[in-house]
Amino acid sequence: MGLTSARTAIGATAAAFCLCGWACAAKKEIVDRDRPLVETLVPEGHRLESLTGDLADGVRSLRDGELDEAKAALERWLDKHPNSALAAYHLGLWALAVDKRTIAQNWFERAVEFDPKLHAAHCHLGALYLGQGEDVAALRALEKAYALAPDDVRVLANLGAARSRRGLWSEALEAYQAANKIAPSHGSLLYDTALVWMQRYQWQQALDLLEQALSVRPYFGQAWAAKVACLHGLGDLAGAEAAARAAMDALGQPEAEVHLAYARVLVQLRKIGDAIDQLRTAAQLRPEHAGVQLALGELLDAAGRKQEALAVYQTYLKNPQRLGEDGRRIRDRAKQLQSGKAD
Repeated sequence: MGLTSARTAIGATAAAFCLCGWACAAKKEIVDRDRPLVETLVPEGHRLESLTGDLADGVRSLRDGELDEAKAALERWLDKHPNSALAAYHLGLWALAVDKRTIAQNWFERAVEFDPKLHAAHCHLGALYLGQGEDVAALRALEKAYALAPDDVRVLANLGAARSRRGLWSEALEAYQAANKIAPSHGSLLYDTALVWMQRYQWQQALDLLEQALSVRPYFGQAWAAKVACLHGLGDLAGAEAAARAAMDALGQPEAEVHLAYARVLVQLRKIGDAIDQLRTAAQLRPEHAGVQLALGELLDAAGRKQEALAVYQTYLKNPQRLGEDGRRIRDRAKQLQSGKAD
């Protein structure tokens, strides 16, 4: 396996991180400065002042962080009004607050059963389904939310993620761009939109958005990594290397994706030893990262460091997150290395 092949392999691996980064983005909370965008304590049309009795008390307690009081009040209301969509919805929010996502999902499902027009419950369901990898269910729930509230930025942001997960790039871009018009300075939205442009190899459009995202969130590690990849995609290797170094200066201890993107650039610059060092650092930061393992193994292999490559390949093949299309090829290569018949 020659250096050219290794360069191609690491390029494809780094691109896979960048171009499939929406998957990670979809699983993470959609946040800007640590505030969940999806958060909706009271759905539109149901302001706190319009609520009464235990329902009002429960919602108020939930807003104030008094979770035990909120749960008790909402359950009292639901005992008296067993088909109350708002009580079920807010109990779902309570379950999220105490990190009981399965219970939250059950409550949100009950809420939309009681009131199919409660768009905020559909939105939360979609976000929960996304987190569980249930992409079809997520898209279905978020399309329902969108039909009910086409101008809700929370719905649009999650709908963009769901459409991306299904490979609906044009539709995802449409949702993200609509969300950006409503929240133009939301770092994560800018980043997620950039990832869709990267999927379409529109590097400059993506780079412009990433610059905006970093102006809002200067310590946004994944955005730094994507910026390096965009500059690389534009053929600006010097700029990509400078961006990687700037990320390391800004972040102190960058995320693994920054090292992965930088390694790709270093391979292109024929700095193979430095690229291997970057990948080893990435592997230390994210030992389970299949893309890092694959890139490191193939680069070591190309550099003639066969035993080191074999050890990395063996780790990769045990990784349940490994890239399926590469599994057989790497397994065959590992067998060659073990037999001593490798070139």
